[in-house]
Amino acid sequence: MQVSKILKRSLSAFTFLLTFNLFNPTPIQAQQNSAPVVNTKTTDAVFFDASGKKVSLSSLQGKVVFVNFWATWCPPCIKEMPSIQALKEKMKGKDVVFLLVDIDGNYEKAKAFMDKRNLDLPVYTPATTVSSTYLGTSIPTTVIFDKKGNMIQRIVGSVDFASEEVEKFMNQVLKL
Repeated sequence: MQVSKILKRSLSAFTFLLTFNLFNPTPIQAQQNSAPVVNTKTTDAVFFDASGKKVSLSSLQGKVVFVNFWATWCPPCIKEMPSIQALKEKMKGKDVVFLLVDIDGNYEKAKAFMDKRNLDLPVYTPATTVSSTYLGTSIPTTVIFDKKGNMIQRIVGSVDFASEEVEKFMNQVLKL
């Protein structure tokens, strides 16, 4: 029984490390060697914030940007929301911007969803069509950009963002 638990935890940790590319301390270098870097200046996205103001990814350069594409009807999205809240709290005071983009474009419904669950996560809606480079065909999808606007991580599916591994990864990104 104990061996089974250890194997499950090891496999889970290994999968997470692969997902977040933590075997490579400089993920941008790996991207540059194998494929062109996706940058917000060449592939931008624009969203509406709470006041209806347009915010583009390219305008956020100088900060690490965490974008989560989600919907109020999506069970995996709902499941990961508390962990995103926990990560946001861990990153408080650091140069990290969180954008939780409701793909349905219904700000009021998305904001009511957050309020009902006591989540303090900034809701955005797409102002234009989002490039498939960022949002493919599945949600939740999370995209993380370094301070230069380079996409360094794209995660499809639900993740426990409250884990120590994610915090370590985000702190590595802040140093890039």
